[in-house]
Amino acid sequence: MLQIGLTGAALLPVVAYAGWPVQKDRPYVPAQKDRPYVPAQKDRPYTVVFDERFSKSRALARELAGPATPLTAIRGDVTALWYHHLYFAWQKNPESIAGVTTAESLFCLEMLARDAGLCVTRRQQVDADLLSWSIGPRRRVL
Repeated sequence: MLQIGLTGAALLPVVAYAGWPVQKDRPYVPAQKDRPYVPAQKDRPYTVVFDERFSKSRALARELAGPATPLTAIRGDVTALWYHHLYFAWQKNPESIAGVTTAESLFCLEMLARDAGLCVTRRQQVDADLLSWSIGPRRRVL
């Protein structure tokens, strides 16, 4: 697990930030004993994360998301996204996400995704500052 090196008390001001633009969860079909979980919108990411500091990130995220997938904005730091959104969503059901962010933001999300059994499934350099990526379930080799 990623060791941040900050105590819980040091994180409280970061976690308490209330203006973070994270959209509501999509509806989902709960798992039942006789069938596995099926996401409400198959083949689409749960959310598309973008770094709002870069106009190219905003534009590419809109393309990736299409009309129905929620967008989630960050400003380089994934702490609030993790504590307010992904941690709880991935405990319920570790769904795929996509994004256009810096390599540093992707690195942090990649480390956090490991605990949910997820990994980076696609990584593409967009320009000197940005990567387009997907995080999803590990593929099983038969």
